[in-house]
Amino acid sequence: MAKNEYETICSEILEAVGGSQNIKTVFHCITRLRIVPVNRELVDMERLNKVSGLLKVVESSGQIQCVIGTTVPEVYAEFIKISGIKAGGEVSEEQAGGEAPEKKPNLITQGLNTLASCVTPGLYAIVAGGMIKGIISLITAIGLVSSSSDIITVLNAIGDAPFYFMPFTIGYASAKRFKVKEIFGIMTAGILMYSTFLSPAEGVTGYSFGLFNIPAYNYKGSIFPVILSVWIFSIIFHFIDKHMPKNLRIVFSGALSFLIAAPLFLAFAAPLGNWIARGMTGGFAWLFTNAGPFAGALFCGVIPLTIIFGIKGWSAVELQNLSVLGYDYMLPNFFYSNLAVSGAVLAYALKLKAGEKKSAAVSTGLVCILGITEPALYGIALPEKKPLYAAMAGGAVAGATAMILGVVTYAFSMPGITSIATYMDSGNNFLLLLVVMAVAWVSSFVISFILIKKER
Repeated sequence: MAKNEYETICSEILEAVGGSQNIKTVFHCITRLRIVPVNRELVDMERLNKVSGLLKVVESSGQIQCVIGTTVPEVYAEFIKISGIKAGGEVSEEQAGGEAPEKKPNLITQGLNTLASCVTPGLYAIVAGGMIKGIISLITAIGLVSSSSDIITVLNAIGDAPFYFMPFTIGYASAKRFKVKEIFGIMTAGILMYSTFLSPAEGVTGYSFGLFNIPAYNYKGSIFPVILSVWIFSIIFHFIDKHMPKNLRIVFSGALSFLIAAPLFLAFAAPLGNWIARGMTGGFAWLFTNAGPFAGALFCGVIPLTIIFGIKGWSAVELQNLSVLGYDYMLPNFFYSNLAVSGAVLAYALKLKAGEKKSAAVSTGLVCILGITEPALYGIALPEKKPLYAAMAGGAVAGATAMILGVVTYAFSMPGITSIATYMDSGNNFLLLLVVMAVAWVSSFVISFILIKKER
């Protein structure tokens, strides 16, 4: 939301709850603006539920809870400004209370919530970069501009920047999530992205640091390694800062925490993402060889998660298949998954009322067809959960169908609509591709449409 939108939503909330004189206190947690009214009878819940920009309104334990999302600190600051009420500040979900009637999220949901809170703040940059990458795919596919031209070089720099430097965005948001100063999260990402580790000298694979061996990995575009690293730092920092004399904290708390945490996350936590990628790559290669339809369903179903967690390395297997076999059966799954994400997000858009969120869902859902799913995944599917589940389910159906029909690609390409020429052969491979494409999009659309309730 822009600043004028914060003003509008705050003014509407203030009027709906009966004005400043009817507010005893107001505070916020991670996603909710929490208002304790003086007189509940003066609160117009029907009017409050119609405020554009609120995801949901919940009444619990004497609180009127306006669910806003990760921009709640900005909305809260504006609300305090226009209402003139004494600030209650930010509190944890436990301190906030009022959550007892709601079922405690399971571990998977808690993990996705944490992941969403670390990724969503970078949504605008991710959407902008993704849209530019989609434009690049389109203009090069129709031959408007050569892929080797300087224009494409510059556009690639613009479109790739949010993804290449994503660790810094993730580091900032993760620090906020784990309640340490945001600059420490940026510093953690900077350590992982330091040129010595990013581009080591020829022949160097790691660095010895006392008892630890720190591998020289490339963490550009990574997510999970940064979140884990900031989490480890936050645990150590909170312990040290708590026991450090107040007048010495600014000098020693951060420095001591990094001296202890950095070797730990460089040697263990951050490489975990790379180890997961290697294990999954080898495991899926074995599955495709020995259990086709099952492997297709499993692999295509989890592709959205591999993108979200920054798990890479599949291209090595795909290129090997193309070199040895002359075709590949793994790369097409990314195409089916992109279509599945498109179907799930567009079905979600149909359930929304007109507004910025609906427009974002439509635009990011459409650009998935070009092979750019990050904006839809990070901006819509991950925070909302159900579109993510639907995309995974639709992808699984398409992956199994493709393996049964034997659809393959004959060249390495970006897995979007512009890659369909790489599926043509003297047989019916292209026609079977069209069948799988329809299965991927329609199945995820239907599943998402059934799972998601219409916004009121």
